[in-house]
Amino acid sequence: MNWFIIGLASFLSGLLGSLGMGGGSVLLLYLRMVEKIDQLPAQGINLVFFIPIGLLSILLHWKNKLVEWKCVLLCVLSGIPAVFLGVWLSNLAGNSLLSKLFAGLLFLVGVRELMQK
Repeated sequence: MNWFIIGLASFLSGLLGSLGMGGGSVLLLYLRMVEKIDQLPAQGINLVFFIPIGLLSILLHWKNKLVEWKCVLLCVLSGIPAVFLGVWLSNLAGNSLLSKLFAGLLFLVGVRELMQK
């Protein structure tokens, strides 16, 4: 696995994500198609690369007084159990089904984008 290429793809996906273009999808596609990584580990890598982007976003929004801390607490308290549930369900589904679900999601998002004005 070429870590420089993964880092570059992650940088570009972070840049695209910050522009609102779904950079995580780009990184997942790269990991699956180029690096031939199974779906579940690729999703995990994608989530790890999301952490610095998320932290930077929080810091910038906090600096601009745009963070509602009560909402943050609610999201964290509900998000943590959801993460464990998602990991459990992903393990149950397996790589093949996850790949198909991800492909279906990308298809639906693409159709939606084409249909919007």
